[in-house]
Amino acid sequence: MKKLEEKLVFHMKTSPEKVWNVIGKVGGVDQWFGSLIKSCKVEDNKRYCETADGIHLEEHILEVNNESRTFRFSIPKQDMLPVENLEEEMKVLNGEHGSAIVEWSATLNANPENAKIAK
Repeated sequence: MKKLEEKLVFHMKTSPEKVWNVIGKVGGVDQWFGSLIKSCKVEDNKRYCETADGIHLEEHILEVNNESRTFRFSIPKQDMLPVENLEEEMKVLNGEHGSAIVEWSATLNANPENAKIAK
């Protein structure tokens, strides 16, 4: 297994507060990622999602920090991608002129032949 790290940055023409109000709720992924996620519910420190293809994900909520607008979660086991030990972080930052910047990063393990698929 090879450890991979990925990071994407999104610039959004809306306020950081509005973006965090969506991400920070933790639930409702099916409302803003509906092309991929069919249903989403949160119980205790876990989020359960089902993809449009019927794949079930059990995500462990690691951190929801309203002050720093940071959400971290892990997906220890899943059947959607050929990866293991997936840990993700979404952070909402202040952009220029009241806009928002969303930084999404992930660490994961993948076999060398699956590294391209995982990315």
